[in-house]
Amino acid sequence: MRPHADRSLALIVRGRPYARRAPRADLDLALAAAALDFRLEVYFLGEALLQLAADRDGAAARLPPGYRAWAALPDLADVRMFGERAWLQRCAEHGIELLLPVEGIDEGQMSAGWRRCRNALVV
Repeated sequence: MRPHADRSLALIVRGRPYARRAPRADLDLALAAAALDFRLEVYFLGEALLQLAADRDGAAARLPPGYRAWAALPDLADVRMFGERAWLQRCAEHGIELLLPVEGIDEGQMSAGWRRCRNALVV
């Protein structure tokens, strides 16, 4: 049995940056889970990975700041980040630096991973 298996949470992130009225909702859920001492596995589906883009700045469009706070998450909790290999490759090809290390996996590995967690939340 994995350590803290009963306190594990798979956070499945689907939303593109700034696609909703509350742009930090995904991040806020991850921070709340960290505060509650969950072991986090964060799975970024498709372009949701762009929430981790280091140079993303919405100030010119008068969008609220905050996505950079993803970088603080490893200091608050036991966390692993996952993204689809194709999207990680796309980021690399376009010179998009990510705030955190992200493990590239395929769809089958993603679904197997989040099923191992005791809890899962799709956002």
